[in-house]
Amino acid sequence: MSDVDATPVGKLAASCERCVHRLEDQRAVEQRMPGLTSFGSAYGASIAASRLCMLHDCWVSPEDGCTQFSAKG
Repeated sequence: MSDVDATPVGKLAASCERCVHRLEDQRAVEQRMPGLTSFGSAYGASIAASRLCMLHDCWVSPEDGCTQFSAKG
Protein backbone atom coordinates (compact mmCIF):
# COMPACT_ATOMS: atom_id res chain seq x y z
CA MET A 1 0.00 0.00 0.00
CA SER A 2 1.27 3.49 -0.77
CA ASP A 3 1.67 6.56 1.44
CA VAL A 4 -1.26 8.24 -0.30
CA ASP A 5 -4.06 8.94 2.16
CA ALA A 6 -7.24 8.11 0.29
CA THR A 7 -9.27 10.02 2.87
CA PRO A 8 -10.64 13.11 1.13
CA VAL A 9 -9.29 16.37 2.53
CA GLY A 10 -11.65 18.57 0.53
CA LYS A 11 -10.27 21.63 -1.21
CA LEU A 12 -7.67 22.27 1.47
CA ALA A 13 -4.34 23.77 0.53
CA ALA A 14 -2.64 20.38 1.00
CA SER A 15 -4.81 18.45 -1.45
CA CYS A 16 -3.36 16.55 -4.42
CA GLU A 17 -5.06 19.05 -6.70
CA ARG A 18 -2.57 21.68 -5.54
CA CYS A 19 0.51 19.41 -5.34
CA VAL A 20 3.55 19.67 -7.60
CA HIS A 21 3.77 15.85 -7.85
CA ARG A 22 0.39 15.60 -9.63
CA LEU A 23 0.91 15.20 -13.39
CA GLU A 24 -1.77 17.44 -14.91
CA ASP A 25 -0.86 17.04 -18.58
CA GLN A 26 -3.04 14.22 -19.92
CA ARG A 27 -0.83 13.85 -22.98
CA ALA A 28 2.18 13.26 -20.72
CA VAL A 29 0.17 10.66 -18.79
CA GLU A 30 -0.56 8.78 -22.02
CA GLN A 31 3.13 8.87 -22.96
CA ARG A 32 4.18 7.62 -19.51
CA MET A 33 1.68 4.77 -19.50
CA PRO A 34 1.98 2.77 -22.71
CA GLY A 35 -1.20 0.86 -23.43
CA LEU A 36 -3.48 3.29 -21.60
CA THR A 37 -5.10 4.29 -24.87
CA SER A 38 -6.16 0.67 -25.44
CA PHE A 39 -8.51 1.13 -22.44
CA GLY A 40 -9.66 4.57 -23.55
CA SER A 41 -7.39 7.52 -22.88
CA ALA A 42 -6.25 9.96 -20.22
CA TYR A 43 -9.07 12.18 -21.45
CA GLY A 44 -11.79 9.59 -20.82
CA ALA A 45 -14.55 9.45 -18.25
CA SER A 46 -12.88 6.57 -16.41
CA ILE A 47 -9.96 8.86 -15.53
CA ALA A 48 -12.17 11.91 -14.90
CA ALA A 49 -10.37 14.36 -12.58
CA SER A 50 -7.85 11.79 -11.36
CA ARG A 51 -4.24 12.30 -12.31
CA LEU A 52 -0.98 10.45 -11.89
CA CYS A 53 1.08 11.16 -8.78
CA MET A 54 4.69 11.19 -9.91
CA LEU A 55 5.92 10.66 -6.35
CA HIS A 56 3.80 7.61 -5.47
CA ASP A 57 3.26 6.34 -9.03
CA CYS A 58 -0.48 5.93 -8.56
CA TRP A 59 -3.75 7.59 -9.54
CA VAL A 60 -4.96 10.32 -7.18
CA SER A 61 -8.17 12.31 -7.02
CA PRO A 62 -8.05 16.07 -6.54
CA GLU A 63 -9.28 15.74 -2.93
CA ASP A 64 -6.68 13.14 -1.92
CA GLY A 65 -3.65 14.15 0.07
CA CYS A 66 -0.54 12.78 1.75
CA THR A 67 2.20 13.83 4.13
CA GLN A 68 4.60 14.51 1.25
CA PHE A 69 2.53 17.34 -0.23
CA SER A 70 4.56 20.02 -1.99
CA ALA A 71 2.71 23.11 -3.22
CA LYS A 72 2.79 24.06 -6.89
CA GLY A 73 5.00 27.03 -7.39
